[in-house]
Amino acid sequence: MTTKLTIGDKVKQMRKAKGLTQTDLAGEHMTKSMLSQIENGRALPSMNTLQFLAGRLGTDAGYFLEGEHEAELGPLVRKIEQQYKAKQYKEIVAEIQPLMKDTLPMAVDAARLMEFYVGSCYHTGTEGGEEGIERAVEIYERFGLFVERAKIQYLAYALLFAKSRYQDGLELIRRVRKEYVSNKVGNDFLFEIDLYYAESVTLSALADYSGSREAALAALKLSHEEGVYSLSDHLYRLLSHLALLHNDLEQAEAYLSKAKLFAQFTEAAESLELVHLGEIRLALAKQSYGEVLVLAEHYPAKDSQFMPFVHMMMGIAHYHLERDEEALAVLSKVVLNDQVYHPLDRVDLLTAYAYKAKIFAKQGRLEEARHEVRFAYDQVKDYPPSEYADLIRQTYQELHDN
Repeated sequence: MTTKLTIGDKVKQMRKAKGLTQTDLAGEHMTKSMLSQIENGRALPSMNTLQFLAGRLGTDAGYFLEGEHEAELGPLVRKIEQQYKAKQYKEIVAEIQPLMKDTLPMAVDAARLMEFYVGSCYHTGTEGGEEGIERAVEIYERFGLFVERAKIQYLAYALLFAKSRYQDGLELIRRVRKEYVSNKVGNDFLFEIDLYYAESVTLSALADYSGSREAALAALKLSHEEGVYSLSDHLYRLLSHLALLHNDLEQAEAYLSKAKLFAQFTEAAESLELVHLGEIRLALAKQSYGEVLVLAEHYPAKDSQFMPFVHMMMGIAHYHLERDEEALAVLSKVVLNDQVYHPLDRVDLLTAYAYKAKIFAKQGRLEEARHEVRFAYDQVKDYPPSEYADLIRQTYQELHDN
């Protein structure tokens, strides 16, 4: 059975076989003292640290953890990993779900499969992610990989968020951070930035906009200090949106410009789409309705999952330009997708129903108007305050007081 001491033994044996001193192997990644603790079983390396050591020693990280089932799972893990990168989430769920009925081996590769499965469950709205987390946690605990255990528990945050359990998600993020800090060997800056980002997004869902801003700025500070720039485009877009909620158009534009620079640098198609969406939102906030329509017309991906947001903002622009029929035509294309989880994003889409109600009311179609706005109003009752949530509530009161 592989134990904590065996992992350290393998590192020590291979280091000596390569003729390396502890200082040689440690390099700049860790101190000689920390490596000594790992080799003698007094400290537990994270997966990130094992991958570093494996690279220096000319082997694979799995060597330090391998058991009798590693070889048979390896090819499947590599296949699923490629599918995950290609966002083939439905295919992953279909392939791994049958395996959930069996007893998976107590192997690190099995835990990695669970990670991809949990993420795919989130993206497809499939039940079963919680079981995947439990199995991975059990495996990581066996091998003493407590930082990896913290990371897989973090994935539960996304499942909670999808169920609108934002407070539970926030508590989980903070609990995971505490566990990570108490068990880490070295720093995994990418994971720390992930935690800040998740905290920022969750706080915004709970209407703690100042707390959300602080968490996003903390993530950017860490990212820039360490030169990793992870999630910078996402964080700047989030800050831009938060600035819009406070009607600070100048700050919103400044943050969005930075987001655009990072998106262009990474050439990530989805990030570029989201920046373009932010530019439409900013033009709408400035009441530059003609610019909204021009930007919307040049949206880069007409089959994008974000097109409902584009249609919503086009409809509002047409409405304010007194083009009611054009407004109705595009607003009618807006459908509330079950995969839109953030309340601020959902309220954006629900605004389409309020504007349709306004147009119907102008046309004397009061029953249709009340039906449209009632649907939106029932959805936003417990949503955090925002300009659009207020507009939906106000439209509902106007139509039901008459």
